Amino acid sequence: MAKGPSYDVLRAALDAQWELLVAALTAADPAAPTRCAGWAVRDVDAHLGSITAGLGRLAALAGPGRPDTDVAGWAAALPALAGLIAEDARGADTRLADAVPATQAALAGVDPEYVVEQRTGSHRLADAVLFRLIEAVVHGLDLPEPVAPDRRALQIAVRALAQILAARAPGRSVEVRIPPHAAVQAVEGPRHTRGTPPNVVECDPVAFVELATGRLAWADAVADGRVRASGERADLSPWLPLLS
Repeated sequence: MAKGPSYDVLRAALDAQWELLVAALTAADPAAPTRCAGWAVRDVDAHLGSITAGLGRLAALAGPGRPDTDVAGWAAALPALAGLIAEDARGADTRLADAVPATQAALAGVDPEYVVEQRTGSHRLADAVLFRLIEAVVHGLDLPEPVAPDRRALQIAVRALAQILAARAPGRSVEVRIPPHAAVQAVEGPRHTRGTPPNVVECDPVAFVELATGRLAWADAVADGRVRASGERADLSPWLPLLS
């Protein structure tokens, strides 16, 4: 995986995204439905509160070690955990607003290279913060009044998801562009070396996040112009969603 943002940048972006989410969740009707099937606003709030509090506990327990996986490994492990994640959300009673202060304090001053243990494996603390940032961006978009993500948080999430796509569909036959935040090459086939790539996929950052997380179907995105795909290999549907 490509080198990501610094730990300080990650934390600042997550703090900004949390601030937006707390305001939106406070203003929303707790019973209103969201884009997460079967989840009301209160369930999204409880899930975000639970994973945020959990991040604080992980930081407090972090220590020297060797991670056994990275962001791509985290993404690959999520589908098998979907039922447990939903069960955790239903059983949680911590709101995001209540969880943020203690977690912010726990993250300060901890070595980001320390290792934490999660259901998805052993991860660098910095990667665990990145996971929570991606989830914070995604769940903000799930709310009845979608939260426009913090710009830096969206940039970081898009770049991480683009790298996950490149790892899942390795190759250089398709250029995937998400301006202004990322561009990667993916999919096996003839390698492009110069001039205009024969296979190009381009979309805006929010559309890419929604594709990557199953909130937007590939066919619908192409049909309504949110994705512009050209070339015989420019169909990413076999590798989407990246997170589910």
